[in-house]
Amino acid sequence: MDYGKLVKLASNQMSKSMDAHAKKYGLTGTQMSIIDFIGDQHACLQRDIEQEFNIQRSTATVALQRMEKAGLVKRVISSKDARQKEVMLTPKAESLHAMVSGYIAKQQAAMNQAFTPAECEVFTRMLEYFIELNR
Repeated sequence: MDYGKLVKLASNQMSKSMDAHAKKYGLTGTQMSIIDFIGDQHACLQRDIEQEFNIQRSTATVALQRMEKAGLVKRVISSKDARQKEVMLTPKAESLHAMVSGYIAKQQAAMNQAFTPAECEVFTRMLEYFIELNR
């Protein structure tokens, strides 16, 4: 069994599903994930987004610039560290946050209903091992 291929297929399918749902709201799946993360924090630094999603600074910058243009986020110089940008949701994105977190919670609930807690624990441990193995 090729675990890497299965992980990739599962990831691709999850992304397609999320993108399809996001499209109904004029978003991408990535934007939904970022809205969920920032909305749960109320505000965060750009580097927090980079770490959360394991993406490079340039990738985060481009994603956030697009979200700024779409009126979803605003970036300001951090009051704590002038070298950092603080990112917060606009009212437009705040109004989408409940939908986004609801979608993500529904997906999580589907997994939790399909498998026992012990199976979910083993699955999580396997994924974490796979992530560490390939760092």
